[in-house]
Amino acid sequence: MTARRAGVPLVHPGPPAAERIVSVATPVSVVRAELPAGSVVADALWELTRSAGCRGAHAELSHGCFGRLRYVHPAIGADGAPPATFSETVEPVAPGFVVGGSAAVGMREGRGFAHVHATWLDGEGRLRGGHLLPETTVGDVPIQVTLRALPGVALVSDTDPETTMPVFTPHPVPCGDVPGPRAAVSRVRPGVDLHEAVATVAAEAGFDSAVVRASLGSAVGAHLRRGSRLVEVPWPATEFATLTGTVHGAGTARPRIVLAGSLVDLDGRVHTGVVVEGRNPVAVTFELYLEEADRAAG
Repeated sequence: MTARRAGVPLVHPGPPAAERIVSVATPVSVVRAELPAGSVVADALWELTRSAGCRGAHAELSHGCFGRLRYVHPAIGADGAPPATFSETVEPVAPGFVVGGSAAVGMREGRGFAHVHATWLDGEGRLRGGHLLPETTVGDVPIQVTLRALPGVALVSDTDPETTMPVFTPHPVPCGDVPGPRAAVSRVRPGVDLHEAVATVAAEAGFDSAVVRASLGSAVGAHLRRGSRLVEVPWPATEFATLTGTVHGAGTARPRIVLAGSLVDLDGRVHTGVVVEGRNPVAVTFELYLEEADRAAG
């Protein structure tokens, strides 16, 4: 039986895969753009990715506002069902002014698809956040986006046998010798600690130092630090809208890793803080993006 507390890995209904981190190294092309007013967020992100000649991208959202905003946040699964699931759809009064967000962009069932988590200020000035549904649109103010197009990766969303939920997995594609920064794009499976995942991915990619950015996914609750105070966010899942940080000495016995993030709990409330090492295992999946630090630009 799964322990009902933050930081204890979940037990999922399907067989666990032997490979717990799937990672692909790739060159990066940085695209800065606006998602135009009235556009569908997921469609606009895919169009930027496709126009860059790529089948995969990670993106950071900032500023601007949502128009029709439909989202869900984590929820506890019913008895006999997967332990972590989604809430009923929430549709607050527009606009929602963007604070930040992250997206993985690729394909599902042969069509463009984007997995987007974000935080925003609602019409009452409350900070809220969640997992955006595909029909969410851009409001009157265009949303700023920094898209990191990935010519060496196809991101494909399929239903995962272990968790029975849709997840993105990176697949390598030939791209030749593309100049510019290098990155590693990864799917982290349930139970792997976020610090462990960052260290492993950086070392396997040959990055001594790297920047974590444009990453999103879920953890089993969360353990965060704010100054001298430790914060525990409840089990069974929180959704990271942003994860940022650094890793140095990735190939050594004691890599130096600092991670911070914004995440959403079971009630749609937003928490922020420094991620505590060794106490934040992945709940369902984590889409992790690392960029080599000495080449990271912008």
